[in-house]
Amino acid sequence: MSVPDAGTAPPVTALEAFELDRLPHVLPDFTRVSWVSDRARGVWEPRIARVGAAWSQIEWQSVVSGIRRCTLISVMSEQLVPRTAEWAGHGLSAMPVAMSGTSPGYASTSIAPRVGEPFEYRVAIGALTDVAALKEAMDAGDDSTMGALLGFPECCIEFFRKTWVEESCVDTTWAMAARSARPDATGRLIEISADMPFQANILWRWIGPRAVPHLPCSFGCRATVDFANRLMTLGRTIGFAAEMDWLEEILNWPASWSGLHGIAEIKTPVLKASTRTDATAHEFIVRRHGRRLPEETPAGLVFPFRTPERPGTTHTLAFRKGLEAPIAINQEPPAWYASDNGFSARAAMDEAHRPIVELAVSTLGATGTVIDLGCGNGALLKKIAEARPGVVPFGVDTDETKLEHARLLQPAFGANFVAGNMFERIPLDADTVYSLVILMPGRLLEVNESSRCQLREWLRGHFQQLLVYGYGDWLTRYEGLAGLAARAGLTVVTLHFGGTAGLARFAD
Repeated sequence: MSVPDAGTAPPVTALEAFELDRLPHVLPDFTRVSWVSDRARGVWEPRIARVGAAWSQIEWQSVVSGIRRCTLISVMSEQLVPRTAEWAGHGLSAMPVAMSGTSPGYASTSIAPRVGEPFEYRVAIGALTDVAALKEAMDAGDDSTMGALLGFPECCIEFFRKTWVEESCVDTTWAMAARSARPDATGRLIEISADMPFQANILWRWIGPRAVPHLPCSFGCRATVDFANRLMTLGRTIGFAAEMDWLEEILNWPASWSGLHGIAEIKTPVLKASTRTDATAHEFIVRRHGRRLPEETPAGLVFPFRTPERPGTTHTLAFRKGLEAPIAINQEPPAWYASDNGFSARAAMDEAHRPIVELAVSTLGATGTVIDLGCGNGALLKKIAEARPGVVPFGVDTDETKLEHARLLQPAFGANFVAGNMFERIPLDADTVYSLVILMPGRLLEVNESSRCQLREWLRGHFQQLLVYGYGDWLTRYEGLAGLAARAGLTVVTLHFGGTAGLARFAD
């Protein structure tokens, strides 16, 4: 029998390397947190607590708003009766499906309740038939049905089934990272780019902050991002805007996870957590790079801390030479860049704009014209124009301050941003037929029928393609973009895979 040449063997994947390195033991659940400083703790511990309290409300309010059919919530035994009455007031049924002892932190497995000690119920919440179906699926171990009822993306349900159930992992972090980026030459370090969406970052789940209730299949899972955006929009709608801002900031910080001998260490700019993971003989590391650092980040030489400044730099010859030929500094845009368009942060706006830009770019040719009715400061049009340099942008808005900002952002097209009410008269060339018109159809629902008819008449003679979009409550209220467009007298004919943008035509 011949022995295969080791040099021709296929390379071992990151997942295979992890599986080959796994040890048979599993430690008991535990989570310990230590802060980098009293200052960091004083600022961020109460904020993280408020994020957690907001999340407990968002969990069940997401069922009320129709984002998903069911949720599972842990409730202390003495709170079950009043909480059930609260949920019933919103038309929801509650069914205890399990009991467990209490844990001071995150736990991936339930603790058996002990006589005489506090315990909590795991409660299923939703419509009565859905709650009954969830309990039946839990009893049968039907992860697919459970995940669907809880609103989890299908790709993440399959990932959970394979990783958690079939491979008996107690921590999905490495598997998630391996589906997101290639490891280094050692096969035991994976770097996750800061460009990955913050919504799928669950490295903070042991401490509390997270934007989704499930375990995502990758750091770039688009379905997870869409789910998170709906939940965070709901959070802002029901009064937790500050908490959602803090959550977004935290998830945009750099963070690292490392696992060795069954113990995981999660390092962030303000705290470090130790918890259990799958035991391995060698250390495996995941570093998720971030876009921001909090002021409380200490100086340090290792990721993810702030690199200390070298003393005496301003006295060096290199520094003085640099002053003679300064380079342009890539500055952050002003605060109005996001707030003009109704967003609290640039990252949230960029994520909401992404599907609109992708669909617009794929629809437009190398040249053409695009007009945004209700353009704000034109940030959306700027992104489209940068992706299609031959396309000329136009914008209409009622707010002159925002339009001045639009002219600052795109000085070459300053004359194309005009003040006007889209329901009265579009103050642009009456004969222009635009390659693409961008419209949020909810605006048609905010005016009377006469105004709607006037805009529809203008639209009929002025566009080749009509792109519609929606955010947050507009989509949840009307069961998606198709429902919102239908109420406005439009029919969506092409839907972007994210579900928040599409091409439409008149329903008649």
